[in-house]
Amino acid sequence: MPYTYTACSCNRVPYCADWGINGLLCFGTRNAVAIYDPSKHIGRVTHTLHLHRDRVNTVHWIKRPRKVHGYHARESELLSGSVDGTVIIWSQTYSDRYDYESKTTYLARTSVLNVGSTVAFADSLQLSDDIDVEFGKLLICTGSINGDIKLWLREEDVKDPKHIQTIDFGRQLPIYCRLTHLPDNKCPLLAVALEDASILLYTTRFDADSKLEPSFVKVQRLIGHEDWVICMDFTQDGDGNLFLATSSKDSTIRLWKISETVEESSSDELKLESNCFTTDDKQYNITLESVLCGHESWVYGVHWQPVESGCGKVNRQTMKLLSCSMDKTMIIWEPAEIMNGIWTEMVRVGEVGGNSLGFYGCKFGPDGTNGQHILAYGYQGSFHIWKWSQERNKWLPHPTPGGHFSEVVDLCWDPKGRFLITASADQTTRIHALWKSDDELHRAWHEIARPQVHGYDMTCLAMLAPHIYASGADEKVVRIFTATFMFRNQLLKLWANVEDFPSIKAHSAAVPSLGLTNKAMYVGENDEDTKNLATGNVYEPPTEEDLMQNTLWPETNKLYGHGYEIFCMAARHDGKLLATACKSTTQEHSAILLWDTDTWLQVQKLVYHQLTVTQMEFSPDDKYLLSVSRDRRWSLFKTTDAHYELIAASSKKDNPHSRIIWCCAWTRDSNYFATGSRDGKIAIWPINTIEDITPKMIIDVQNQSVTALCFAPIVRDRSYFLAIGYETGCIEFRVVCPAVKLDNGQSAVCSRKVKEYDTSQAHHLTVKRLMFRPKTNSSFMFELASCSSDHSVKIHYIQVDL
Repeated sequence: MPYTYTACSCNRVPYCADWGINGLLCFGTRNAVAIYDPSKHIGRVTHTLHLHRDRVNTVHWIKRPRKVHGYHARESELLSGSVDGTVIIWSQTYSDRYDYESKTTYLARTSVLNVGSTVAFADSLQLSDDIDVEFGKLLICTGSINGDIKLWLREEDVKDPKHIQTIDFGRQLPIYCRLTHLPDNKCPLLAVALEDASILLYTTRFDADSKLEPSFVKVQRLIGHEDWVICMDFTQDGDGNLFLATSSKDSTIRLWKISETVEESSSDELKLESNCFTTDDKQYNITLESVLCGHESWVYGVHWQPVESGCGKVNRQTMKLLSCSMDKTMIIWEPAEIMNGIWTEMVRVGEVGGNSLGFYGCKFGPDGTNGQHILAYGYQGSFHIWKWSQERNKWLPHPTPGGHFSEVVDLCWDPKGRFLITASADQTTRIHALWKSDDELHRAWHEIARPQVHGYDMTCLAMLAPHIYASGADEKVVRIFTATFMFRNQLLKLWANVEDFPSIKAHSAAVPSLGLTNKAMYVGENDEDTKNLATGNVYEPPTEEDLMQNTLWPETNKLYGHGYEIFCMAARHDGKLLATACKSTTQEHSAILLWDTDTWLQVQKLVYHQLTVTQMEFSPDDKYLLSVSRDRRWSLFKTTDAHYELIAASSKKDNPHSRIIWCCAWTRDSNYFATGSRDGKIAIWPINTIEDITPKMIIDVQNQSVTALCFAPIVRDRSYFLAIGYETGCIEFRVVCPAVKLDNGQSAVCSRKVKEYDTSQAHHLTVKRLMFRPKTNSSFMFELASCSSDHSVKIHYIQVDL
């Protein structure tokens, strides 16, 4: 069954991704939570959950305590905390959806906790071991920038957790917290890292069968780190000992061992009482097991490998700890076989060079003691997965989900719909294509190239040919890029037909050490790597490392002529002309420049608008050029003898738009065009009576700002399928009939809404651009690409009956 492709990145904050035993990866992406399923080939994002009003800071699967063959049960709930001061409990429903309230009888329970300040972290602990209880007692700990920690308790069969305790640390700021059970005990243990580099331990007497509310008290303070403790994680070994791993900005990791104290003779005076604490009539001892020094920068994440428990003892040698740092490396630590308490570095993976920062978090995959996958996510929101290869006996990079890590401003399809190229304020352009695997049920879109990594925020792009595109950024220059031999070869493995690609000489591209321009790199015909690329027929999706290093396109031309930053552009469908416009507050700089793509010379300057042109579109037959502007007007230019002349423009008197016109679109037959504005008006204008300057139809969407428009590439019985993007992030679909013949011979207009995507299905911030994939058949299954300020790109599969 077709699905929506979602390309998005992880927010650049710690604790913002978690890999559950259920095999699913959840992570925060702008104001939403994404659920990624890596089980099929490269995997895909299956859900985007949106209710938060600001950036998501932390996500966490709620671990269930009941055991199945020695493992924790699969998670069905997760926590998400946000800058908006709320923590949401998302519960999985029987229909494989996540929701926040019971809209129908089969929806699972969820809740919203109002913390009152920016949520920095959250953790949870299931307090029921009853295998028959789906939702037992749940203890939740939340921390915020106001300097305190709040504890919440959800009773069995009660939907909403209630606030039970607030722990105030005075002038000390809590950095992170973790919850677990004490060894051989039902008492919860809370570890809190403070900004003075200490770790406070809290515990309480808690009877799972009683209704008493727990009250945590401080029992111990751990010191040793010289800077902030950023992350902590608990695990339990086969002997019933509890291990706490703490990572710090002092570049070290400390392992603390918590074990129940056995009765000792009075002659033993070496045991320090300060390292012990008592709770529930049991005494526990804390010892420093080891100090791990291997990273060269802040250690942002630690994670114990999931191990079996409850089915006999587990050998201590099976314990593994994963750590990640801002030095761009991940390390797997294991205890030495001979020397007790000594841990050694067994595996080190990561990045070398580049201009990116290091890793914010790391996770073992849900592979149990096999340890087949490890994951890290970094400053640019990208995931890095390494998979253990039995054949090669080494860790190898694995394809991962990915996307832009800032506002996505524009997108464009290849003329034959083979790939989609997107531009973002993260200063990159990216290409997405469909992976046609052997199993047709597992066809998946994924990122195949990153042709431009720029020094300015991108603002727009346009495809001139399958192998050429133009891009604009927050600079006065328009840049032209040409595909490489490596990209053509890669596309050949995905699509058998690339005959419209000319013979490309540039093998690849690179940026010089002291330069900003992508330079072409050429390889001789006898080079073995070139031969292997040309003859290889096995396709593997590129890893994040490949995308960053090996997929650039060379820059072939620069176009100078604008006085301010480039804002929008459009290309004629035959690729012969390129229209560009820049930011402006005067008529002089609001002019549209036309460029000949054969000579790259400016051939015409179209002057009409008073303020910035916000969007331009050539008609499908290339006879007209339409532009809309911040001056609340549109203008229409018609080609005559290879030049475009102004033939119509909106007037101040009868203009239906009273606010900025953000977008415009043409119907496939070039008979009508549409304009959409901030005031919530969509006007449909006919070409055959353009001299009257009267809209054929006006659609009022009740004061919702219209930011993107696109008509489907199929026309049936004078009916058009229109996609509308809003500032709220929603996408609406309408069937528009601007010229319907009535029985009396007269004509009428009609418009009906047939479908709508909410902020979880579409986007949760401004929709910047919509574009249907080019079609060669007459079926009514459409693929719509959309991009948004929420950092995501989506391709929606839409079935509609015109």
